[in-house]
Order: sequence, then structure tokens, then C-alpha cells
Amino acid sequence: MAGLFDLISADDLCAKLDHDYRRVKADPADVFAAFDFIVTAWHLLEWRHQGSAGKVAREALCTQYPILGLCEHLCVSGKHYEPTNPKHQSVMGTFRDAAWARGAWAPGVWAKGFWKDGLVIELAGPAKVALGDQLAMEKFADLIVAFWRGPGGCPAERHLSGSSM
Repeated sequence: MAGLFDLISADDLCAKLDHDYRRVKADPADVFAAFDFIVTAWHLLEWRHQGSAGKVAREALCTQYPILGLCEHLCVSGKHYEPTNPKHQSVMGTFRDAAWARGAWAPGVWAKGFWKDGLVIELAGPAKVALGDQLAMEKFADLIVAFWRGPGGCPAERHLSGSSM
């Protein structure tokens, strides 16, 4: 089996990345949107540079672009709870930077964006050297999309044809 449903090419996964990016930008505190974006962004590397033949290219890109190593570390943490591979050295931790604890107010009491609420990534290793101590999820998403819209990445923003996305 190649792909999944209408996601059958790297360009289709680019369309999913655009979809997930719009969700992150619409609500940078949405953990589900953040997770979907991170997983898609990381696996796009595997779709662009497939299998064992693409392994050297994937590793070279991760070395050259610390944002990709950060993306991998976040993806593995999200999928497997805690990364065990010692190569994952980009993330010190993640946290919600909010004025109130989740659930302190009933939904809809305050307009979206009225109070500070965002997701933050604390960086370590090469990511910290390249990108600083912390990245807000929204800034991380901007950097990843900028990478994927560069040469050899994704075509301009598009939608998966025939999809409800």
C-alpha cells in the first residue's frame, strides 16, 4: 500500500501540512493541531526522501537544518511519549504559557485570544544554539513551513483536491 486514502504523494502531504499550519495559526494553543502539524512536518521528510535510499539525504538535511532535528524530536516525543534514541537532543521540554489553567473558565466565557494562552517549546542542543532558548508553537510552525516551501520542498500553498480539508 502506498499512501493513505487521498494522501498518495509527497505533494499531497504538503497540502496536509498547509491544512495543519492554518489550524495552528488559527489557534496556536490547540494541542491537537500542534500534534498533527508536527507529525506531518516530520514525516514529509520521509515522503520526500523515501526508504533506505533516502536515509543519507534525510540525515544530511537534519544536520544542516536544526529545525528538522527539533521537529523529529517533537514528533517522536508526541508519538512514543518519551524518545529513547540518544540522538534526540533538541527539546528540553514543552509547556503551556497561559494566564489561567485549562478548564478554569467555562468555554466561551472569554473571547478567543483575550487571555494569553500558547504552547512553548524549550530548546536544547543544536536547536538551542540555532534558534534560542524557546520557541512558541506558532513561530516553530512558521519556521517549518518556510523550510518546506524552500527549494526541493513543497509547491506553493495548496489544498488536496477532492478533500474536505
